[in-house]
Amino acid sequence: MDTKGTKLALTVGIPLVLVLLGGVAGAESNEASGATAPEGQSGSAASELDNELRQEQDAALKTEVGNITEVASQLRDARDSVGAAAERTRELEEQTRHLTEQADFQRLEAAKAQDRLKERARVAYKGEDVAGVFAVVQKVFDEPRPVLDAIAEGPLARVLTQDRRSIETHKDAERALKETLRQAEETRAEQEEPREEERSRAGELKRREGKLKASTSKLGTDKEQRIEERIEQLEVAEEAGEIQLPPASGNGNGGVGMGADRELDIAREQIVAQPVEEIPYKRYLQIYKAAAKRYGFAEDWYVLAAVGKVESNHGENMGPSTAGAMGPMQFLPSTWQQFGVDGNQDGVANILDPEDAIPAAASYLEYGGAPEDFYAALYTYNRAGWYVREVLGIAEGYRRLAKDDEVDPYV
Repeated sequence: MDTKGTKLALTVGIPLVLVLLGGVAGAESNEASGATAPEGQSGSAASELDNELRQEQDAALKTEVGNITEVASQLRDARDSVGAAAERTRELEEQTRHLTEQADFQRLEAAKAQDRLKERARVAYKGEDVAGVFAVVQKVFDEPRPVLDAIAEGPLARVLTQDRRSIETHKDAERALKETLRQAEETRAEQEEPREEERSRAGELKRREGKLKASTSKLGTDKEQRIEERIEQLEVAEEAGEIQLPPASGNGNGGVGMGADRELDIAREQIVAQPVEEIPYKRYLQIYKAAAKRYGFAEDWYVLAAVGKVESNHGENMGPSTAGAMGPMQFLPSTWQQFGVDGNQDGVANILDPEDAIPAAASYLEYGGAPEDFYAALYTYNRAGWYVREVLGIAEGYRRLAKDDEVDPYV
């Protein structure tokens, strides 16, 4: 990844890791130089100390991965809350638009009815002064009860009598108009609550993102600026509509997609979403490695495994999410329609089957730019800078736990 200019280099600088790695390196150096163990400490004792230090190092790394995952989970909850508030705001705005259109239509129909009645009255009076007649016509529409009984005789009585049903119909429409306007006003008032919630949740989202940055930075990096610049470039590209692929698992910072209901309709009607028997974590690792190799980034299988950790904790949370995403890699059904893979060659691409979903995620990351640009691939998967940081932070933890020095650091 680093050979093509996109992976972050690492300067291992956190005190805990320095102490742990320093102890291990010192022991290895003494052994390589033929130095004897300190007086009173046998070779086996030194080996035990080496193993103990390695175990402590692994425990510390697992803790950091756990911290990153926990913070990111909280951030995801905040993100989902923003999305839910935004969706509610959108629904209320749509209701307001519909009610306003209804009110405009009812207002127009009532005006047309008055104009027709006035014209009939004008004809009935044959051009005579009809100012008083129009006043009566207006009264017919404004009064809550019919006024025909107040008109004993004359051409207007005949006109009003003939059009009585039409008048009553439009009087009902006028009352409906008032009710529609009242509902529209109430809907406008209701919009303020989710808008305020959205603003509040957005602030929480920013705070959580800052906490995630702090957690990932504990792994040590000398190129923090590089990842920030790359994420900013990707955000600009998204704003400009240059990212053509649909998001795999969500819109990152709470953006509204087609909606969870529509996604679930697609899951029911247009794709295969059948529960499968649970598989052990070891099998997940095998599938991650095989899928990464199949799609051209075998040595970077840690990134694919980190996506699985972030999205479902390796199958523990199959969804659906608030956006409608589901399965071990949390694909949106609408995206699965295009990018689903029949990984186990059983004739179906099942969004809930790890043997299909994990290869599909690897294929999607390849479409998004992996392995040349994992930043772009991960940002495309879920449109958020924090998501890129989270996945790469966990991938780095996995790489270190595997003690894989042949793969360049991720963060």
